[in-house]
Amino acid sequence: MSEQKKELTKKNQDFIFQFKKQLAKSSKLNGEKIEEIVAEVEAHLLETQGKGQTAAQIYGTPTLAVQQYLDPKRTAKQLFDYKFTTLALDTSLVIFMLFAAVFGLTLLFSKNASNQGAGIVSLLLIAVLGGSIYTGIILKLTPNPKDKGEQSKNISRWLYLLLAIVIWLGGFLVLGMLPQAINPTLPPLVYIILGLVAYAGFRWNRKKSGLPGGFFAISQLSQQARLDSSKK
Repeated sequence: MSEQKKELTKKNQDFIFQFKKQLAKSSKLNGEKIEEIVAEVEAHLLETQGKGQTAAQIYGTPTLAVQQYLDPKRTAKQLFDYKFTTLALDTSLVIFMLFAAVFGLTLLFSKNASNQGAGIVSLLLIAVLGGSIYTGIILKLTPNPKDKGEQSKNISRWLYLLLAIVIWLGGFLVLGMLPQAINPTLPPLVYIILGLVAYAGFRWNRKKSGLPGGFFAISQLSQQARLDSSKK
């Protein structure tokens, strides 16, 4: 970044200095996001100043530029701004909560307390496998505005989807066949408690990552990405 600043004209350097200073005053942005925005503006100025355009001509004053970048539509993180692990963890926790509740309630009212398909190992692997595969599918099938080769990837996307479904179904089949020795069934109350613990982890992860509300945040983000893509 320091190399870019040296290449900027004096006026553009002054603009960046004031722009960054005012961005830092906002509580809406963390340090990483501020650096990302400043780098974006610097790159744009480096590109346009060679054509005789100044920061003032493009953005107006630093204050006006800051207002543009503090617009909620611009500051809100989009689907592809999140890491795969963040999205997969969120989805896995949701699946874990739902299945823990189902396992707990099913066993609570079931005469067969040793239901093989409701083992704790099955529950953990269903959550991890389901969360990871579902996240991968959504990321593959959602248009990525940062990827200029989107149109050429339609076939590979659907092949990936088909493979993911096969793995998902195969995984569920194998998990249902795990022996009790390695997949013990826990008391119903334990599953319910584990579900509550997972919910606490889910809320903590949401607060830390900034993911939007709703149980399946990745689906909500994907819908927004598709809507934004359709408007372009």
